[in-house]
Amino acid sequence: MKTLSILAFLLIGTGTAFSQSRKTESSKGVEQSDNKKIVQVEGVGHKLSYTLSGGTVEVAGGDNTVTVKGSAKKISVSGTGNTVYIDRVDKIMMEGGNNTIYYRTSGTKSGKPDASLTGVGNRVVRQ
Repeated sequence: MKTLSILAFLLIGTGTAFSQSRKTESSKGVEQSDNKKIVQVEGVGHKLSYTLSGGTVEVAGGDNTVTVKGSAKKISVSGTGNTVYIDRVDKIMMEGGNNTIYYRTSGTKSGKPDASLTGVGNRVVRQ
């Protein structure tokens, strides 16, 4: 019994420490920082919209659809079947499979974002 209560105390303490490390958190695994410069989406099946000006977008999980009005310096996507729509992006990093980022423009000289794609079926498409 004593061992069980110590184990429960350690698990609760660890969970509290991790939950305090994020600025804004929800039970759905979705977050946007207080300064509105970081959008993080974690989990499966989220359909979300944000407004961003020059920050970063991080999507991890599966079958998420994220729409961003505005611009991001960098988008990172990992997992499977995620889709991101954004007005403007400069750098893209994708890992996993069948992820797609749709963008309208980029701030790079070529007009295309710098992209690093790892995995199968990942695409970057200009709208």
